Amino acid sequence: FGATGIYKTYMFGSPSIIVCKPETCRRVLTDDQNFKLGYPKAVKVLTGRRSFHSISNAEHKRLRRLTAAPITGSEALSMYVPGIEENIVASLEEWSNSDQPVEFLTGMKKVTFKIITNIFFGLDQVDFNFKTMEILYGDLARGMKSAPINFPGFTFHRGVKARRELVKILQAIVDERKALKGRNGSITRKNMLDMLMEVEDEDKRKLEEEDIIDILLMYLLAGHETSAHGTMWAALYLHEHPDILQKAKEEQEEIIRRRPATQSGLTLKEIRQSQYLTRVVDETLRRISLSFAVF
Repeated sequence: FGATGIYKTYMFGSPSIIVCKPETCRRVLTDDQNFKLGYPKAVKVLTGRRSFHSISNAEHKRLRRLTAAPITGSEALSMYVPGIEENIVASLEEWSNSDQPVEFLTGMKKVTFKIITNIFFGLDQVDFNFKTMEILYGDLARGMKSAPINFPGFTFHRGVKARRELVKILQAIVDERKALKGRNGSITRKNMLDMLMEVEDEDKRKLEEEDIIDILLMYLLAGHETSAHGTMWAALYLHEHPDILQKAKEEQEEIIRRRPATQSGLTLKEIRQSQYLTRVVDETLRRISLSFAVF
C-alpha cells in the first residue's frame, strides 16, 4: 500500500497483511481495541488448545501470572544456575577436545535443549532419548511454519504426528511425578514441573494437566530454539567487535577475582553484576529478531 510498509500476501495458506515499519508496528501492537492476536491455524493446532497462542487475553494473563514465579522468579533462577553452568562447561570441553569442526548453531541447540529439560524435569529423574526429542521438536517447529494440510507427506502432517508423540512423552513424565509425590508425600529437590503442578491462583485453582502439558510443550520448543539462535548471534557480533569482547571478558575476570575462596561456581548475584555483558545481550536482541513475525 504505497510507501506505508504494509503489504498484502498469503502466509501458510491464509490471506495476510504484513506490517514492517516501526511506527506502524507500534500502532498495531499497542492498540488492543482494534487488533487481537491471530496466530495461524498451524501454530494453534501444534502448540495446543491451552497454549498462550490459543487462549483469551484474560486467560493469557492468568497463565502468565501463574507461571511467572516458577519460571522467572529469583528463587527459581538461583536454582537453575548451577545446572546451566555445568552443561555449558561440559559442552565447551567436549567441543575443544574434538578433532572435527563444530557446527555452532546445531551444537548450541543440543546444549540449550539439555539445559531446558534439566530445568523442567531434572536430568537425573527422567530417562530421555535426546535424539528422538530433537527430531520430534524439529518436525513440530517446521509444521508450525507450514500450510495446515493434514495429509501424509505434508510438513504439517509430520508436525501433528510429532505433537502426538511429544504429548505422550510429557504426559508420562507428569504421571510419573504425580505418582512419585503420592508415594513420598513431598519432593525435596523440585524442578519446574513440580512447581507448575503446585502453583495456585488467587482463587486457589491449580493448573490443569492439559495446561501443564501445553505449557511444557511450548516452553521446551521456544526456550531452546531462541536461546541457541541468540547465543549464535551474540558470538558472531563479539567476533566482529573484538574490543567489545575484550571489555566483556575483563568484566567477567574481575567478577571471578572478587569471588570468596569457598565459592566454586557461578551465582545469580554474579550474573546481575555483569552489567556490561547484559548490555551486550540487550544490543544483540535489539539487532536481531528471534521470531520472524508476531500475528
